[in-house]
Amino acid sequence: MPRYKNRVLAAALCGALAHSAGVLAAPAASVPAASTPVALITAFYRDYFANEAAARKRYLDSGAFYSAGARKLLADNDFACRKVARGDDMCGYGADADMFLDAQDSDADLTLASSGFTARPVGANAVDVSFRVFPKAADSRRTMRYVVVREGGQWRVDDVLRPVKGVYTARNSMRQGILSEIAAISKAALDVADASSWVNTYVEEQQADRFARFVAFPVTVCVKQDACVPYAQDDARLPALVKTLHDIYFKAGAAQKGLPAIAAGKQGAGAPKEDSVVRSGPFDYTFRHGAWWLSRIDPQRASAPR
Repeated sequence: MPRYKNRVLAAALCGALAHSAGVLAAPAASVPAASTPVALITAFYRDYFANEAAARKRYLDSGAFYSAGARKLLADNDFACRKVARGDDMCGYGADADMFLDAQDSDADLTLASSGFTARPVGANAVDVSFRVFPKAADSRRTMRYVVVREGGQWRVDDVLRPVKGVYTARNSMRQGILSEIAAISKAALDVADASSWVNTYVEEQQADRFARFVAFPVTVCVKQDACVPYAQDDARLPALVKTLHDIYFKAGAAQKGLPAIAAGKQGAGAPKEDSVVRSGPFDYTFRHGAWWLSRIDPQRASAPR
């Protein structure tokens, strides 16, 4: 039976790389010093195939696998996902698959021997690995290159490259992937249309917890005409508010068919100014601290953007 990498579970497991306190910690002594880069990578995969959770704890959470530079980059990625990206659970390097297997699922009893694992040195600072995630399936072979550096007398992984038409390039590396994701997250945070799209989706799906990701608490809510009150974070009234908005805009027979969307570029060219406001339907979006937030919610207000 294959071991499936459920996308949400994969996000939690792979994101644990950066979420753990060990991301920026000094490498621990729990992993014996590897005499060569090949020895480090081979030992990691041997342990990873045997017990994924234990291997993550031993190598990743301890800080004994990645270089200081790679750990810092993973921590930056984690920060961007937790503090800036709010619209999607699938955030973070390796969140949509197992980054070490380059796959979303694999054989449940994978071992070094059954996978046909090989590790070959490439010069003094790289190791090419090859294996099959399903031993009997020739088309399940994965290949990648681990770039290593010497830190504190130990070999550490500084980058991971995947081939494009058989050629390894920095453009398809772990580092470049992380930098690209951080840049995309930062760009989306500046776009009020992106925030509006997620908010509208979460109202339609009545997902109050995700809706709350875009709310600047305490938020002003006008539950009745000329009766506005603050809602605190984790306010027990928030689910009812989201349901009210859903019923106004999405419930069968509702007068308003869908929340008004904000067009891309609504806030104008360049980075938004701090505390600038864009109004759309029942929502006021205010730009604060690098992102757009819901600062006022008025279900009584006309639905057309103003």
